[in-house]
Amino acid sequence: MRFPFKTLGLLLASLVLSSCGGGGGDGGGAASPPANGTITLTATRTSLPLNSNNVLPYPGSPFVAEVAIAFRNSSGTLTAPNGPATATISPVTVASLSPPDDPSTDINEFATRNVTLPIVLNNGSNSVFVTSYDVAGTATLTVSAVDPLTSRTVTSTLNFTVAGATPLPAALDIAPSPTSVYVPGAGGNTSSIITVRVRDGANQPVPDPGSADNVRLEIVGAAGGAILSATSSGGPVTGTTVQTRTVNGIATASFQAGSTQGPIQVRATVDRADNNTSNGIGDPISATTTVVVSDGKLFSLTLTSPIINALRVNRVSDGVVPPEDLDPPGDDGIPPDPDATYSLTISALANDRQGNPVVPGTVIRFGVIDEPYNVPADRFSMSGIDGDAQEGGSLFTSVSGQFVTGGGGAGPGDVLVVFGKDVQGNSDLESALTVANINSQTSLNTSSNFNLNNTTGSSVNYGPVLPYVVARAQHGNITATGVTNDIGRASATLNYTISTLGYLNVIWAQGESVDSVTGGAKRVTDAEIGSYPGLAPATLTAAPSPILGNTTQQVIVCLTDAMLAPIQRARIGFSFQLPQGTGRVDGVLGSGVLASSTGANGCATATVVTSGLGASTDSAPSGVLRFFFGGAAASVDIIVNLATLQASPGFVQVGNAPVTRTITLTARDTAGNPVSGVQVNGTCTVTASGSSSGASIVPSTFSGVTGTSGTTHHTITAQGFAHTATPPNTLATGVCVYTTPQGLSATVRLGPVGAACDFSPCD
Repeated sequence: MRFPFKTLGLLLASLVLSSCGGGGGDGGGAASPPANGTITLTATRTSLPLNSNNVLPYPGSPFVAEVAIAFRNSSGTLTAPNGPATATISPVTVASLSPPDDPSTDINEFATRNVTLPIVLNNGSNSVFVTSYDVAGTATLTVSAVDPLTSRTVTSTLNFTVAGATPLPAALDIAPSPTSVYVPGAGGNTSSIITVRVRDGANQPVPDPGSADNVRLEIVGAAGGAILSATSSGGPVTGTTVQTRTVNGIATASFQAGSTQGPIQVRATVDRADNNTSNGIGDPISATTTVVVSDGKLFSLTLTSPIINALRVNRVSDGVVPPEDLDPPGDDGIPPDPDATYSLTISALANDRQGNPVVPGTVIRFGVIDEPYNVPADRFSMSGIDGDAQEGGSLFTSVSGQFVTGGGGAGPGDVLVVFGKDVQGNSDLESALTVANINSQTSLNTSSNFNLNNTTGSSVNYGPVLPYVVARAQHGNITATGVTNDIGRASATLNYTISTLGYLNVIWAQGESVDSVTGGAKRVTDAEIGSYPGLAPATLTAAPSPILGNTTQQVIVCLTDAMLAPIQRARIGFSFQLPQGTGRVDGVLGSGVLASSTGANGCATATVVTSGLGASTDSAPSGVLRFFFGGAAASVDIIVNLATLQASPGFVQVGNAPVTRTITLTARDTAGNPVSGVQVNGTCTVTASGSSSGASIVPSTFSGVTGTSGTTHHTITAQGFAHTATPPNTLATGVCVYTTPQGLSATVRLGPVGAACDFSPCD
């Protein structure tokens, strides 16, 4: 009878210890195996504040509790268990574990956050640290170890409370999913789930309200037949105002659309006073969201094409395997067996009048035209900006039209594309209609009628202000139809050959709808002028480089894609980088585009005229001409090579009296053109004897830069150059030597009056 009472005494002792720590063991009995040891957990604190910013553990942190772990054998003596103990905390959203820092490692283990840790109890004791998170609640620390005597696992637990603020509502969010729905009968989703999240002052979910409701939802303003459905404490409820309750801080309701289109506001309200809306609301907090209700009927289309991975190089056969030494197909987008055709993804986004995606499955038609095209004029042969579409009719006129002769003329089956969106107030006239017949050079009829252009409620005629193109497809084709998905997107594939890269085209997307004013049928269209693109990256080359400056030169500029296919009909841009002087390309000063577009070989010729450029040096050209198209660019250096430096006069006669003369120095290039900006340095020296020992040239040094005429001037004063007819015939001579950094030189000689002049010109 003694053992049961002893066991009870140990249990009572364990309960007493739990007020400041935790302990564990399995006791024993008269018929039991030897008793296990025990694990005692002693914490500096078991209540922790909410760690709102999830600050990592640090010494002295108010969010950290130190827990001492002690393992004792059945005799109560501290001893090491078999292997390390294991510490685990749960739930992981409330608190985490950290070990003491190990100074032998490069990291601070104490500043880490863990769910489970091995804890070595060499002398039967060690510590672990519990750190709170930003979620209130109770976390349980569990420590287990294997008794060295019995080989059984001993476990001990300790609870930690992470407390937040007063658990009453302080904030709420409301959001619908989806944000837009359709009227009944439209064929789309007619309901949206309204989610309300309610948080207390510590940003924690409010407690569940039990049998009460703590959220009121209501449709604000005219409901248009829409209703809310929710589950209240008393069961399912419906209406324009409903009450429900949160579970883990979240309440939901269903919004069901009525027959009225437009934005519908839904408001959620909670009571900050007692988290209960069933007994009235004393201190309300509200949030509002909007659900858009629409009919899902096609109202607008927008064409687009992805920039990345939009273009596919088609293959002769999918069964061709590239050689092992080649890169795998797809690395650069080029397969081992290209068939000289490309396919481009074209997409259209379709919306209804409220901005919602149209009902999934709406059919969208696609089309393309590209000829006839007037290459020299860089425009479609039958195009203009003065088109006039008959609202609700089939007549189309253009005073500048060339429907009979432009590019050979148009005929039945061609397509008239009208860019109504480009002119304000005419978006409803954006059209792509088949030509039924050509009436005259300026008049045609389409096989179906134009829209009424009555998006404002009445038909409006702005007259002949519409841009248009009449053409047909000769170089490309496009998937005829696509259907919209859940976001209103429909896609098609534009196919074309590499021999037509750069050709302009017109692409359109079109679908059938209902006129909101008349209730009759209408077409919704989006049309854009584009081109048949090549495979990126494009390459632009320009040759020759360098070219001579201060003269007229021709440069051939060529544009190809990554398959080295020429890109035609491209207008290449240009710009000069000139420290001095001017440059023109095809008569255009400074920057612009080439006068002619690239031809069948992808090349265009640029006529380059430069003047007033300075001389080149070994480190820098006289200028740079840059060509560009999209992201491709090529540069041509412009050089001016100095050929001569001339000095005039070449000989100066000087007596004993001072004589002042101006030396003109002229720099010229290999074409004989004067060159500005050339640095010229000079030094004058005198050789004298006898009575001419006082001869001088002042100034004796010179530094100048040639101007726009290619010249610079050195004015000198010389004297003391004597000349006598009888012995000793003492005289003086002088020389001025001028040089440039490019290695050119010129010399001016000075001699006494009467001396022979063997330099030209002479002074």
